[in-house]
Amino acid sequence: MKFSTASIPIAIALAAGATAAPVGSPSQCNGWAVSSLEHAAGPKPSTFSSNDKVIVKWTSADSQVTTIREVDLFSAKDHQFLHTQYRSYPGVSVSNGQLPFTLSVPLCLQRDGEYYIRVYSSTPGQDMDCYSQTPVFKLTPDPKGNFTQCTN
Repeated sequence: MKFSTASIPIAIALAAGATAAPVGSPSQCNGWAVSSLEHAAGPKPSTFSSNDKVIVKWTSADSQVTTIREVDLFSAKDHQFLHTQYRSYPGVSVSNGQLPFTLSVPLCLQRDGEYYIRVYSSTPGQDMDCYSQTPVFKLTPDPKGNFTQCTN
């Protein structure tokens, strides 16, 4: 089999598992955005703790987003996925405008300091093809936590 020089970068990207993000047509996702994470009980300090009751809100004006499928926690330090906060199939209707959940951060992940929530949504005929994320927020580690069991 003979490859042209133009097909080599494509073959390398496919072999490396590279994908474009997000999968959905940008026009389908336009107008959908997530706002800052909020405490469910109303205004509180700007920091959060594991097990806080929180709400993530979004707007979906002019987008084709129909459902919210997954909410994940990421480290703002290195953009690594840390922990799934919420998952649903077929998902929560985007018309709800918000999703309350309990912020769950395993003890050994509480020391990163700054985090963000990424919310994955779906458009008609697609699954989790759009995402948006909250601004970075701070998390206070459990003051009674025994971090000696954690590495690094």
